[in-house]
Amino acid sequence: MRLTLLLLLTCICISSIKPETYIGKWRIEGGSIIEIYKDGDRFFGKINKRAKKPISNLNGLDNKNPNLELRQRQLLGIDILNDLSFEDGELSGGTIYNADSGKTYTVKVWIDSDNTDLCYIRAYKGILFKTFEAKRVKN
Repeated sequence: MRLTLLLLLTCICISSIKPETYIGKWRIEGGSIIEIYKDGDRFFGKINKRAKKPISNLNGLDNKNPNLELRQRQLLGIDILNDLSFEDGELSGGTIYNADSGKTYTVKVWIDSDNTDLCYIRAYKGILFKTFEAKRVKN
């Protein structure tokens, strides 16, 4: 009986976050805004607004991109979250591009089950990771 109740509660918690909950604008630490959108069955996130005081790429260009041909493109509007899929209440299986370093990392994104206006973005490099907090931007 206890096991059945525990499984039921787990399913309720997992199912409370729907794929559509991720869609929208999210302000990350530092002030930049990422807009998460869905294309087919995959999720992406583009830079919607840059921080007022960026730590690099002060001219607004993708200066650190390893592809020399892309170093002159504007950062606004580029996808930094790529090819994420929704599974078990979270987005995973894709990558995040860090324009400050020009590096790409494996990423996982999940929403706080107690506060759907709060999500976490975790970038992985091997066993190391860094987690960023993002808050939903209300229109």
